[in-house]
Amino acid sequence: MRPLQATDLDATMERHIRIKALLERRKDAILEQLDDPGLDPGRRSRLEARKEDVKRDIASIRVWGSERDYERMWRKYQKG
Repeated sequence: MRPLQATDLDATMERHIRIKALLERRKDAILEQLDDPGLDPGRRSRLEARKEDVKRDIASIRVWGSERDYERMWRKYQKG
């Protein structure tokens, strides 16, 4: 296995930043929806659950942040 080059590390860091930004955008979109005063209780409950799920995911990559975690978050949120 070859040693990591600076460009490899830069590419990895850039990818991690993109994934973190994706999760933050998802959380912000949910928060915007939750600001709707006409939101029915069932929809509000589902959005609250999604918000907590995204917050847990953000915390998990912030704390552990293995490459596998980042890849899992990318697959989970890129299409959603």
